[in-house]
Amino acid sequence: MLNFELLRDAHRKERGNPSIQTLTPDFWKSVAEYFSVKMEKYQELRNNSSRFTDKVLAKFEREMRNAANVVIEFYALRERKIILMSWSEVATDEKTDTRPLTPEEKEFFTRMTGVMRNVRENILDKALAGEITDMSLSKKQETPDKYTVEVLEDVQAFMGTDLNLYGPYSEGEKVELPEKYAKLLVDKGKAKLIEDEVTQ
Repeated sequence: MLNFELLRDAHRKERGNPSIQTLTPDFWKSVAEYFSVKMEKYQELRNNSSRFTDKVLAKFEREMRNAANVVIEFYALRERKIILMSWSEVATDEKTDTRPLTPEEKEFFTRMTGVMRNVRENILDKALAGEITDMSLSKKQETPDKYTVEVLEDVQAFMGTDLNLYGPYSEGEKVELPEKYAKLLVDKGKAKLIEDEVTQ
């Protein structure tokens, strides 16, 4: 069972080594289960609020944010290494050893390598061949920062990558959420977008 000590140990090893460290195939699933259990406990504490539990709740929130921060930094370390692995494979045309990666990370590596290879072909190879091509980047379309959604079924509290706690939310409740979390709930069928209530 994954715990904070194991998370911190994995982070320390990743930070202390230039090469990417080997993870078990179910590592990210274990991380998800770890936070799921934590959120259930958090919800219990909120439902039994008192002068005593308020102090416990505040401490528990700090612990969850600490754990989330460790995981975010750990992921960022591995993300950078995977991007470098992709660049190395494209630049040298030598096969990269992906055995240390989890299935999710292998998928990321494959996609990133494909993107880098396509960009190299469209820019570098064509430029060297004297071909004129449109190298401009498309202008990013501005999108709203937050969406208002109506919750269709009870949603357990969850930790965002911004280290903010969201929820728990009850069925029928209208809440304003950052775009990615609003879309996450909508995609899971747990909420519906209220089209006329979008804020910048």
